[in-house]
Amino acid sequence: MRILFVTFLFLAPYFMFAQSAAQKYIDTYSPLALEVMEKYQIPPSLVLGIALHESASGTSKLCRTKHNHFGVKGRVKSSKSKSGYITTYRTFETDEAAYLHIGEMISKRKYYPGLKGDMDYMKWLKAMKASGYARSSSWISIIDKAIKRYDLTRLDKPSAPPVIHVPSPRDTLIRVK
Repeated sequence: MRILFVTFLFLAPYFMFAQSAAQKYIDTYSPLALEVMEKYQIPPSLVLGIALHESASGTSKLCRTKHNHFGVKGRVKSSKSKSGYITTYRTFETDEAAYLHIGEMISKRKYYPGLKGDMDYMKWLKAMKASGYARSSSWISIIDKAIKRYDLTRLDKPSAPPVIHVPSPRDTLIRVK
């Protein structure tokens, strides 16, 4: 029993950090995911779920040094290997550039016209996996768990503008006692 308690004491800060890092990441980058939704009609839950995983909640070296939240690779045109061009991770000027790039990249795929505007992130995950976006057999499951864990689908619902009532001269005020 004592060993279990000591183990918990050592591991608890790690889990609290992981939770707070992910929540901080979501709070910081959800506006960018919403921008991708507005421009490309891709679910923000999908975009944030992928970014959370690929960037380790913004803590990966790639994310911190190159603003690359999605593990996007690019070709080095000056270098060629036996199998073709050498690839390296892309550097983005800003975080916003990385988010907009992922939206643009997805919008050029064959599955995009059929899913554009559909906020069912699972359909998008399956289409992306089928098109070769990720090679891991557990990729869909990992992203799905992140989306559910942090309730990212709440961002997929279009928010209605607030209704503001402007009183007209004909409105009457009623006093409630």
